Amino acid sequence: MKPINQVHQYLTDLKFIGMRDKYELRTKEAQDSKCSYEEFLNLCLYDEIEYRKNQKTLRLIRNAGFRSQSSPEAMDFSTNRGITIQEFRNLLSMKFINNGSNIAIFGPTGVGKSYLAGCIGQMACRHGYTVIFYRMNNLIEKMTLARAQGKYLTHLRKVSGVDLLILDDIGIKPLTPQQFQDLYDIFDERYESKATIITSQIPEANWSEIIDDPVTCEAIMDRLFSKAIKITMKGDSYRHKKQKNLDAS
Repeated sequence: MKPINQVHQYLTDLKFIGMRDKYELRTKEAQDSKCSYEEFLNLCLYDEIEYRKNQKTLRLIRNAGFRSQSSPEAMDFSTNRGITIQEFRNLLSMKFINNGSNIAIFGPTGVGKSYLAGCIGQMACRHGYTVIFYRMNNLIEKMTLARAQGKYLTHLRKVSGVDLLILDDIGIKPLTPQQFQDLYDIFDERYESKATIITSQIPEANWSEIIDDPVTCEAIMDRLFSKAIKITMKGDSYRHKKQKNLDAS
């Protein structure tokens, strides 16, 4: 067996995949630049660390369950959508997660609320935070199923324990008493310790349309909005704009 192949096998056995995949490149670079053994080792270890970081990010993104692959780099600021580039960058700094704060994104359908939430969630994964993305209807279904299977508390701990919970499209239809009690349980568990992002077409002032019990509605809004960064998006619907472009082509 050639020495380099033997090294490849050792690195494979040790699961140093990042080092293995770039070992030949680093060996050639070391020979060409006549770098020291220490410099060569530093480069190899850097490759392994970067590989593991990238694999962790991919795993976090996969486990988050995003609806689409929102990209922070592709966020469109060509028109006024109710959020500036600087405000967006501040959100991507992840300070709100460290502070246990929430983000509430309001606005009509199609203006990019879900995309913005997804961009922030993607960046959270890149920073190593655990994220779960739910359409509100999907969360309701999962909580209902978990209760029927006797696993409600287990699922509640899962949803409550992630660093960032994203609930998309709250308020598509009014919640039943059991459903808004489930929502209260989640927000109460996460209050001031974990960050949550919600998107909704229903303005904060009209949430009694979603939750018709005044006491529960006030309790939920207090836990959700008292430390929230509030964004109201505006503009034409991206979906309508896309359809117009298709019709014109």
